[in-house]
Amino acid sequence: MLVLVAISELQLTPQLIQNGDQRDELPPLAGLSRDDCTADCFPWHRSLLCIVQRRAEDEGADDEKIVLYRVEYLLGNRQMSMIPVCLSMFVTFQSAISLIGSPADVYSTGTMTTFVGFGIALSYIVGLFTVVPLIYPLHITSVYEYLELRFDSKCVRLLVTSLGMLQTCLYLAVALYSPALALQTAAGLPLWVSVAIVGGICTLYTAVGGIKSVVWTDFLQTIVFFIGIGAVIGLGSLQIGGMTQAFHLATAGRRIVFNEINPDVRERHSMWSTLIGSCFMWFSNCFSQSSVQRISALKTLTDAKRAFLLNVPLNALYSVLLMVTGVLLYAYVVTIGCDPYEAGIIDNRNQLMPHFIPHLLGSLPGMPGLYMSLLFSGALSTLSSGINALGANTVEDLLARPLRGYKDATVTVIAKFIVLLYGAVTIGLAYLAQSLRGPVTQLASSAFGACGGPVSGIFFMAGMVPWANKYGAFGGGFIGIVINLWIAVGAQLHGAPLRTLPPGPTHNCFGNSSHFPSFSNLTEFANTSISTGWNPNTNTTNALLNNPGDTFSIYDISYLWLGPIGFIVTFVIGTIVSFITGPTDPSSLDPKLVFPFTRRLFRMKEPLQRAEDLSNVVAMKNYRESWETFKKKTDRLVVNVVTEEGKITSQLTTPDQHSLLVSVS
Repeated sequence: MLVLVAISELQLTPQLIQNGDQRDELPPLAGLSRDDCTADCFPWHRSLLCIVQRRAEDEGADDEKIVLYRVEYLLGNRQMSMIPVCLSMFVTFQSAISLIGSPADVYSTGTMTTFVGFGIALSYIVGLFTVVPLIYPLHITSVYEYLELRFDSKCVRLLVTSLGMLQTCLYLAVALYSPALALQTAAGLPLWVSVAIVGGICTLYTAVGGIKSVVWTDFLQTIVFFIGIGAVIGLGSLQIGGMTQAFHLATAGRRIVFNEINPDVRERHSMWSTLIGSCFMWFSNCFSQSSVQRISALKTLTDAKRAFLLNVPLNALYSVLLMVTGVLLYAYVVTIGCDPYEAGIIDNRNQLMPHFIPHLLGSLPGMPGLYMSLLFSGALSTLSSGINALGANTVEDLLARPLRGYKDATVTVIAKFIVLLYGAVTIGLAYLAQSLRGPVTQLASSAFGACGGPVSGIFFMAGMVPWANKYGAFGGGFIGIVINLWIAVGAQLHGAPLRTLPPGPTHNCFGNSSHFPSFSNLTEFANTSISTGWNPNTNTTNALLNNPGDTFSIYDISYLWLGPIGFIVTFVIGTIVSFITGPTDPSSLDPKLVFPFTRRLFRMKEPLQRAEDLSNVVAMKNYRESWETFKKKTDRLVVNVVTEEGKITSQLTTPDQHSLLVSVS
């Protein structure tokens, strides 16, 4: 916060850019005003408030409650309310990436990207009938526990854990890089300072508070999200002359496209790739650690289903709002007659929104800061959820055996240090993200699709195919990730360059001088007309984003198809390998480990329904009652332990050493 206030007092030195043989000054931004910094600091105030409140609750608790058991730290004691968790689930993956990248994508390639949000909404409908009824009754902390239960294999669990954590780390790096890029563009703050500030504060409140701090912070950030986007759209449309005029300009510039149905897989954004591809891509998020933590943290199975269902309209609405923002961005460029990317004022299309917000809304005190607040809200929500999930994966999947003999209080402290470590790793990876090419939305989706496709393929095969075995899961997942990484890395190195629609005009950029046009020195837009010096239909040969040639290259496949490719390869090969190596007998399989509709389809025995399988409230009540009874009788507990040699022995443990999670599940 102090750094942001200091920025408002600085006279930032105008940066120099190379434009041919001439070096020109960027249009100077006077820095964020005090009002902007006040609005910008709002996410930091909320996040730090969650830390203070959380510590105060701990200090006022009795000795028994002071110890944050893993189930409380990672799952909110399984007593979270539906609305905050639903909004947290939504905002977790709607980071600054979408706020920066989606409007820039609409500006450069048209509105077909809007259907990506509808594909994401479709994935939540699929997850409603698959992920939720499968995962919730198991009362697990780590989603990868399910794979070990299903396939009785630690190798499969470790493979998918590694893939899921790799996917999360790559996405978090891009999510942290995006707001840092915005702050660098709008205020001239060095990239490393911005990355360190955002990453450091986020890591701090995640490590201290656990999932409760994450969920409640996400809840507040979602409110800021929609208020801020609505304010930007409303005030921006007033500046331009109304939404009708904005869409008229975008239509003239060929940005309004909703009917691209080309089945060619090289078409970057078609109806098929945006709906089907993004659905497969986002379905892996339903099986992600962040989503499963939120499913398991809710009170009842019904609440978990409602949380998924409410995410359908939320994601569809959010996609439409981002599309409108992109249309306003294009209309603004046409109105002032200056495309900063074509003029050489900025060197990255991802900087379009951060560059124009101070000019578009600079006359309104606090509005540029409100937009920056949106970016940081998105970054904080995504980073906190992802880092918390990585900590849970490490404790429950990678270090479960070494930590078996430790008290829950000790394990919680170790988990906090692990969260701090992942925060540092994310900050480091964010610096590397700047060397990648393409829109930030494409970079993030590529990471999701490349790693998430095989992961969701393994999970879906486990729940859908009762005869699938561990050899099929491991073989299918390994081949799927190899193929996907081959395509994704090859596309970065050898893929066709991004072809965009005709750029905006540059006739009013005044020779790229330090003066940048704004509405304060233009006549009222309603009384102006577009300069005839610019024709939106020029350069039509390169107008389409993908104009596939006669030759086919696998590296030119749309990034949105990475998810379906990984999913299908993993599912098909895994099923075939399972048949070859000896399929699992469905009658020997616990019916709770497959989808409900799979049990009906293959006439499997229905599992015994217990009250605690449908409600965490009942499960936690039963546990507390048994725990109190146990403490009155003895301070030692006999438990069965599997030794490294595979033998089952009995050991005496103290209550603190006995895992709460084992008792509940």
